[in-house]
Amino acid sequence: MQAPRLRRINPFEVTGSRRAYLLGPVLALALLPSNLVAAAVPLLMAEWDAGAAAVGWVFSAYQVGYIIGVVFLLPLTDRVRTGVVITACAAVTSTAFVLFPVLAHDIVSASALRMLAGLGLAGIYMPGVRVVAGAVPARSRGFAVGAYVSAFYLGAAVSLWLTGLLLPHTGWRGAGLGMGVVSALAVPVAWFATRSAGAPPGGRSRLDPSVLRTPGVLRVILGYTGHSWELYVFRGWLAAYLAAVLSAQGLERTAAASGGSQWAALMSGLGTLGVWLGGWLSDRFGRGRTALGVAAASGLLSLVFGFLGTGPWGLLLAAGMVYGLLISADSAIYSTSITELAPPDRLGSAQALQALCGFGATVIAPVAAGLALDIGLGWPGVFILGGTFGLGLATFLLPLARTHHDKPAKEVP
Repeated sequence: MQAPRLRRINPFEVTGSRRAYLLGPVLALALLPSNLVAAAVPLLMAEWDAGAAAVGWVFSAYQVGYIIGVVFLLPLTDRVRTGVVITACAAVTSTAFVLFPVLAHDIVSASALRMLAGLGLAGIYMPGVRVVAGAVPARSRGFAVGAYVSAFYLGAAVSLWLTGLLLPHTGWRGAGLGMGVVSALAVPVAWFATRSAGAPPGGRSRLDPSVLRTPGVLRVILGYTGHSWELYVFRGWLAAYLAAVLSAQGLERTAAASGGSQWAALMSGLGTLGVWLGGWLSDRFGRGRTALGVAAASGLLSLVFGFLGTGPWGLLLAAGMVYGLLISADSAIYSTSITELAPPDRLGSAQALQALCGFGATVIAPVAAGLALDIGLGWPGVFILGGTFGLGLATFLLPLARTHHDKPAKEVP
């Protein structure tokens, strides 16, 4: 009897599991310069003679670009190979980040470059979720997507930490240029990670809103929108909040901005663990039930977080670390749920609508928080604004929590 032929293993072959691992670094690299503005808020306000709301628009321009991108790019992944989209968009976002410290000299020019960077991110993040979700079995999909989405939080946290570390030595322009150059490494890694990705299912290449009639899809999108609102109030203003507390304790402006950014990075960095943990829990207790519990805990903490700045510094740090863990923990659950609930040939449209609503909220949230500061509501008003929206929209998850929505057996394209 002839012995069966053994398949030759190519150590450089990009298998499904390796795609899941490699796309995480792509996302983290693409996000490395993303929080330059959030970390340098006091310096930008002084240099450009701008108010908090105006600088909030610079931060939000990133989300505007993202929204424009998802409308056109995500439905395209139903017809065009996802790897092509991810690699091209990695090139766009890294180029915009390199140009930002060179060409940004006022609110308008800074917003335009941030918008371009956000457009590039749109073709990386959600398409990456699609690749990862399709590469693993349903029983561990929440954990795998959580691992990928954790790179989003890791990249954002490292961005805050590294900017804070570099600000006293290089200024915000030097910090931005250095991080922008490093982020360009995302392009070759993206090409290698996705070159063996499967072909798309051949659906429509334009947005199809009828996917919202699919049971559960709209509820997941509304929950994600509340999560995104609260997250971007936290992410956009946490460093400035901590810097204000440190400044009130006697630190000068640059030292306070640097210290606030590094502490904010630590708090946000815990989101890397939180999103992974949330995905793992949802594999065991159901998507809706886990997402609702996490959103409730995070929202309730936000209602008191802004009051802690006048108390002991240690208490503020401890609460911030818990908040950073909780506010991220439901993120991967929404992304995983969409891949499981949406029809395969309209998954790109479902992801586009999810991103459109979620990141639409992130455009408004930092600006609304800045306005809360400008009209005198103080830091308590900022975080209450974030938490009330998160709690309110989380109520739409109640039917999913009752039905114990779990892992369908269908494959994700």
